[in-house]
Amino acid sequence: MKILVPVHQFYNYGGIINHTEQLIAGLKDLGHEVTFAFLKPSTQKPKTVNIQNVDELLQNEYEIGPGTGIPVHQGKGWMTNYYSFLNQDSVDDFVRMANQHDIVIWESIFGFKNKSSKKNTTWLPMIESVKSKQVMIVHDGNLQKLYPWVYKFKNSLSGVACVHDSAYKSAEFMDIPRSMILNPQHISDVNPDINFGNRRRQLFSLQTFKKMKRVDDLVSCVPHLNYCDVIIGGDGIERAYMTSKDKCKEEYYCSLQRDPDASQRLLGNKIWDNALTYGMEYIGFISENRRDSILRESMFFIDSTWSKTYGEHFNRTLVEAMRMGTVPIAVNLGISCNEDGVGSLFTPDENYLMLKYDYTPKQYADAINDFLTITKEEYERIANNNFEMIKQFDRKKIAQDYIDLALGIPCGVEHSIPAFADPKFVQNGEDMWSKFFEVEKTFSLESFF
Repeated sequence: MKILVPVHQFYNYGGIINHTEQLIAGLKDLGHEVTFAFLKPSTQKPKTVNIQNVDELLQNEYEIGPGTGIPVHQGKGWMTNYYSFLNQDSVDDFVRMANQHDIVIWESIFGFKNKSSKKNTTWLPMIESVKSKQVMIVHDGNLQKLYPWVYKFKNSLSGVACVHDSAYKSAEFMDIPRSMILNPQHISDVNPDINFGNRRRQLFSLQTFKKMKRVDDLVSCVPHLNYCDVIIGGDGIERAYMTSKDKCKEEYYCSLQRDPDASQRLLGNKIWDNALTYGMEYIGFISENRRDSILRESMFFIDSTWSKTYGEHFNRTLVEAMRMGTVPIAVNLGISCNEDGVGSLFTPDENYLMLKYDYTPKQYADAINDFLTITKEEYERIANNNFEMIKQFDRKKIAQDYIDLALGIPCGVEHSIPAFADPKFVQNGEDMWSKFFEVEKTFSLESFF
């Protein structure tokens, strides 16, 4: 089959990049012909980059993407001059290209309301112009809140693919086939050698710094840890707040309200500065090769994500840690939708070690200090459990799920919520559409912007 995978402009969205690369690689593993289209807003000039010196790029945290074959940096995106540009003059060309494919899998069907896309409205109605089978991927649990406009285009889609429980619930209002299809990973190259004796007393965290990732919880606990290295990677707006000289939020300062057990020397300082003082290392965005190297030598990987609103919303990097035999630590209301920490995929003490969302920094650290006393036998038991569990993330299996969804074949992880929405959610979708655009059935581009 001929399959098109378009993605809107993402420069430093490591999760979207990885998902795109692995999905395309999985589709190619199955023998399909895949085209990658990178869509840029019309307000920006086409970016041409000289990529002749690939070796130089690869020495600078770039690597060849397994799906696109293009040099990619998790913090900077794809480095190429082979972009497909979505602008006023090229929309027809894009639609024509899309209709030459059997299936279009939208990695990101969303155009963001920001400075770069503010004047670009062309991508909105073009979805209805594509006659090939189309599938939309939902990566977060905020579809209804941020992108209610997709409801208008539901009848142009064969289905919605949701990467976890939170995303699945958020798409309930769409009233079209919906499947929970997990993040694709290259599981066939899993190395079952855990090497517990060679692992350092080290915690590793890697994710985009946004509010629900709760990286500040981990940062705040660092002064209370016992002889443990902490390495944090990634970047995002919340790190800017934590480190800013002038715009640091009050919540990112150490206070007795935040940390009742804080010593006097911690109070009034930024939690980020305190953590650096106590040995935390920040490494920014890194290549996948370097990530895997750090995971192999770390005792634990920490996914600090949690949300009372969204529930199960685990990070892709948690599965990548499992691939490397690294035991994860995660938060109950991030890896599940309940305080017991039992989710649709993961169970505490079987797949991960659990922190509670309402821990103080000292309680957070005390729990980690206790985890650090884990025995070799217990560590290897959890790691081996995960080697088996993550087989359901295999990129070939996931790629086939996407094809099945496009063709109307049941697929993905079994879910307690029906694949089709309850009638009340359908009405909610209609209401949200009308309220968001202040119209009944007429679509107004201007109302979006």
